[in-house]
Amino acid sequence: MSWLKKLFVPVIILLCTLISINANKHPEKLIWSDMEGYYVYLPAVFIYDGFKKEAVRDTAYIKEYPGTNIIYSKYTAGVAILELPFFLTAHFLSKPLGYIPDGHSLIYAYALMAAGIFYLLAGLFLLWKVAVQYYNRLAVALALFFLLAGTNLYYYSFFQPAMSHVFSFFLFACLLFQTEKLAVSLKNNKPFPISFWLLLAITSGLIILTRPTNIIVLLYPFLRWLKECSDKTAFLKTNMKGMLPAALAFILPFIPQLIYWHHVSGKSIIWSYNNESFIYWKEPKLIRVLIDPWNGWLLYSPVVIFPLIWMLATRKKSKHAESVILLIFVIATYLFASWWAWWFGGAFGHRSYVEFYALLALPFASFISWLQKSKWKLSLFLFTVMIFAYYNLGLTYNYSPPWDGPNWTYESVWLEIRKLFFFL
Repeated sequence: MSWLKKLFVPVIILLCTLISINANKHPEKLIWSDMEGYYVYLPAVFIYDGFKKEAVRDTAYIKEYPGTNIIYSKYTAGVAILELPFFLTAHFLSKPLGYIPDGHSLIYAYALMAAGIFYLLAGLFLLWKVAVQYYNRLAVALALFFLLAGTNLYYYSFFQPAMSHVFSFFLFACLLFQTEKLAVSLKNNKPFPISFWLLLAITSGLIILTRPTNIIVLLYPFLRWLKECSDKTAFLKTNMKGMLPAALAFILPFIPQLIYWHHVSGKSIIWSYNNESFIYWKEPKLIRVLIDPWNGWLLYSPVVIFPLIWMLATRKKSKHAESVILLIFVIATYLFASWWAWWFGGAFGHRSYVEFYALLALPFASFISWLQKSKWKLSLFLFTVMIFAYYNLGLTYNYSPPWDGPNWTYESVWLEIRKLFFFL
């Protein structure tokens, strides 16, 4: 059996590579529109010696900052920082492999596909490491598999890996991994090494820089600390030596962004989303975010209903601060429902939830572990969840954007469902 274990990782990487290649029959489209907005920092800095027009492919979308000849991306640089090793590898190999080293040829798109696979698998691995401490391997494997196959995490890992979501999914998994270390050490009354605080700080900074509204996920480690730390004063005194340099490390990821903003506008901080804001904060589109034909979260990823209901049912017997996770989902839903484009543009499912699936891994594994006590309950669950996974994957491969706008209705969704379930 040892040879099977050795083959497992290469086989998974190969399978993900084949899925990604099949999903991206025109990989050059990964360097376009929003995805190029995240990526453009890299060719601008490393190839074109500045933010010049030549660094951009989609010049209709990424334009010069008003009053300057400097190209301007409204997207922050977190994704670009995480893409950097893959970009540099592609750039180094471009000439030897016969590609133009311009930041836009196919080898750079392949690098973005590789980045998506890497951060997906790294995120799943970290979630696995956390969850198997508490639940059996089968329960954890099923939870992670169905979070991938049954949600739009699949789409944003393989079809649009250059969007921010799979990168944020990895960062959320990192944060969860570090938070569990924090929770265990609190119970054992042990101080943390400086390396822990530095890693936590850099992860937190990158989470915000990659997608600023994701700052709300930092409530998870903070509220768990508040809840589980019996002597907060002693904890702070013991760990102050590590926390002070961590405060500086937290700032590190923001430095390139502040430099860019100052370079483009003369100001250190700017609101990059001009004419875009939370205009519905007094009347949030909560129901529409959840079940509307325009990317309603539960409509397109119904698998998540299982861990959500389980958390509601077990919140008073909380093992991993499920009540905090629920609070984060409530705040996130309110934010999404308040945004001017609450459906978040041409997307498959509600893409803003993708990274938050990392927070569902433990409650989902907990639910499946509970189901294993009853064969008929587990069998019924597996039957249902496989239908949901088939439904999600079927819609994923049938997706032809955009599935929104006045002509996209429940009837439109029903027609797509009937393509999958011919007997309806």
